[in-house]
Amino acid sequence: MKYASPLKMNKEDSTITKVLGKAKYFGIYNDETNQIEVIENMETGGPAFFTELKKHHVDVLLTPHAGPGAVNGAAQFGIPMFYCGDERKVLLEAVKEFQEGKYPQITAENFQQFC
Repeated sequence: MKYASPLKMNKEDSTITKVLGKAKYFGIYNDETNQIEVIENMETGGPAFFTELKKHHVDVLLTPHAGPGAVNGAAQFGIPMFYCGDERKVLLEAVKEFQEGKYPQITAENFQQFC
């Protein structure tokens, strides 16, 4: 399974950033290979970044923020989003907490509480 999060810097151990569509980088963790790939977000905002995540076969997006555009993009590309909290953490920490069932899914019905 592949997990993605918006990152602050182009480093595997970068913390997750609170912006989503305008994040400069996304970290993608593959639990089959136990490797992280950092990709640059070439989009300037909005849900267009989902195209790149889909190309990288991302299964789940872990994020501390999501607006209506991201909710629509997630639904359009079939990539569920989960709220990973506002605390400072790196992608591997977020994946572990997600696997422990600690994160609620962000949907069209509840996204306002994660804006």
